[in-house]
Amino acid sequence: MKIFKHYLLPGIMAALLLSACDTNRNDPGWSYFNDMEHSQAYETYSANPNAPDGKTMAGPVEGTVATHEYAYHFVKTPEDELKAASLQNPLADAFDQEHAKEMYDIYCMICHGEQGDGQGFLFTSKKYPYPPASYHAERAMAKTDGQLFHNIRAGFGVMGAHGPQLSIEDTWQLVNYINYLQEKGLE
Repeated sequence: MKIFKHYLLPGIMAALLLSACDTNRNDPGWSYFNDMEHSQAYETYSANPNAPDGKTMAGPVEGTVATHEYAYHFVKTPEDELKAASLQNPLADAFDQEHAKEMYDIYCMICHGEQGDGQGFLFTSKKYPYPPASYHAERAMAKTDGQLFHNIRAGFGVMGAHGPQLSIEDTWQLVNYINYLQEKGLE
């Protein structure tokens, strides 16, 4: 009993004391930078007081170009849409319908509808009051591939720019798919 009192009891007490400091190896119980360890998460489209423009989701930094892209210096204006009219579709003869439909379903169908008639879910569900453009309307049918490319990359009317989300090749494939929907609608 004397051995337990003199040698083991202090050792057990020291072990308990030291183990009480670290209940979880990943959380030592103290923090120097609490705001960095437990940061506030923001939803993609929510307001963010930490961002300069107050938006969580920001576009690419002004003037940057992805390494696989080329600089597209046109902006969302009627003048630049007319300038883009002369752009030639390099993938006009390389239509990948399956891939183009996949891109259309992701980026376009929610507004423009499965047939490109402007009857997408956002409009038909009354979540969006303004009808999106129909690709079968005379105005859309008269657009060149370059103008459609411009509308997708830079935006048109109330539609925002999809250029930051899509590669150049995917944008041209979407132009091909819109042309396909327009031809299909004429049948």
